[in-house]
This record gives sequence, C-alpha cells and structure tokens, in this order.
Amino acid sequence: MKKLLKAALLASTIAMVAPTASAGDVSVSTSIDYVTDYVFRGVSLAESAIQPGVEIASGDFYAGAWASTGIGETSIFAGDELDLYAGYGFSLSDTLSADVGVTYYHYPQGGGLFETEDGAAGTYEVYGGLSLDTTLSPSVTAYYDLTLEAFTVEGGLGHSVPLGEKQSLDLGLTAGLVDGDGFSYEYGQLSAAVSHAFTDDVSAYVGANYALSSEDSLLDEVDLDRDIVEFTDNKFFFGAGISAGF
Repeated sequence: MKKLLKAALLASTIAMVAPTASAGDVSVSTSIDYVTDYVFRGVSLAESAIQPGVEIASGDFYAGAWASTGIGETSIFAGDELDLYAGYGFSLSDTLSADVGVTYYHYPQGGGLFETEDGAAGTYEVYGGLSLDTTLSPSVTAYYDLTLEAFTVEGGLGHSVPLGEKQSLDLGLTAGLVDGDGFSYEYGQLSAAVSHAFTDDVSAYVGANYALSSEDSLLDEVDLDRDIVEFTDNKFFFGAGISAGF
C-alpha cells in the first residue's frame, strides 16, 4: 500500500481461520493463500498475489506475521507488504467477545523496517472490536492508523453451511467507512468459499469475492505494454489457500 492506498485490517479475500494444534499453552497456525486481486478495504493493492502468514497464540494473547507479494504483470508496480501484529482477545459474556491490538504495516520498497515518515515504508494502526457468538456472527471493529491519521470502522456478518462431514460453504459480508486527512470513502465485500478439512489440523478452501467501493479504487484493466492501468468501483476476484496448525 502506498500513502493514500495504505489508508484504505487483513486481505479481504475470504480466508478461513487457520486451525491450530496446541503444545501446552501455546498454539501455532500457518496459512498460505493465492488471490487474483489483493483488495484491502475497497482498494486494489495488486492483482495476483501470494500471501503467507503465521500466528502464535498463548491464552488470550496472540501475535503473528502476514505478507503479500505480487506476481505477474502488476508486480512491477505493486510493492511487497509485511504486516506484524499482536493483540488480546477476551470474553465479555457467554456470547460477546472483544479484541484489541496493534498492527505494523511495512512496505520494503518504501524504506527500512520501522521507518514511518509519510507512510511510504510503514504505518502503525491500533484496533478494537466486538463480536457476537450468535446467528450470522455479527461484528464491528474500529481501526486508527496513527501514521496516516486515518479512521476506519468495519462491520461484518458470516455464516457457515455444512456440505458434508468435512466440507462447508462459508459466506461473509463486510462493509466499512474510511475517513482520513482530506479523503473518505465507503466499501463493501461479499464472499463465498468452499472449505475442506483434510485432518483436524489441515484444511483448504477456494472462494469468490465481489468488492465494491464508492471510489474508482479497484483495478479493472492492466496492460503495461500500452501504459494502461484503469480502475473501477466494483469487481469479482478469487482466492484459494491452505492452512495448518502445529
């Protein structure tokens, strides 16, 4: 993400929550995804991309790293990204839970690690959210980018439909508002994925997404040989991935 694009948390493809296997009080989950478009809060940051991640959790605390690197034609102008994050999730009641944390977004082509001047090399963001363990799993999360002074609020709904003993259809809907210094826009996304559990700790998915934005911020056509890079306010994109716990 670069400056304004960076203000536009995680890749919006319908990534499953990685299963985990515990070793005492500590669990580790890993994942790797392929997406035909990297959409972050209604903004295309690359077309085809590979996105690996790892997370370690102990009790209610968690920390992890997630990366995205563009492949294909648009990788020429779509910079790499490395996100480092840590948070604390806890229950407020039998059905209501909260989550707070911080994320550092790093863009290696923009400068050194933990450089944050003008946001070209990295930005810090804090977040807090609430979720209900009930029908459609409603949630709402607020994010504030300390570097870019950008505020985001995002709501989500989700539902999983069993398709078999090891398969499910996972549906999702998100909508959000971004308000920054001199800019603001709204975005939304519909997602559907079919997942398959190979074992208790290894699963995979394939999914489709439809993204919307109040601005023309989604890549529509890219032809660098003819110097064509066009944007639109809606698009379909796809993803697939595998996750494992240890």
